[in-house]
Amino acid sequence: MNKLRKMHILGGTLALICTLWNFPKIMEAFKVDWQNGTSILSTLAIGGYLLGCIVSGIINLAYSIFKDKG
Repeated sequence: MNKLRKMHILGGTLALICTLWNFPKIMEAFKVDWQNGTSILSTLAIGGYLLGCIVSGIINLAYSIFKDKG
């Protein structure tokens, strides 16, 4: 599996985890206003995805550096 595919898998997984972790907050926001709930949901999903991409990039960079030394 190439590095780009791993990055997207990790990003999607973290986006799902962030969304499920904050599910009670999302439901409270939807009870107040659907626009507020949608805003929180999209922010968590996009933020989790970007966090996963950054973490994957750091892991790939560290792997590349230590692979060359060994």
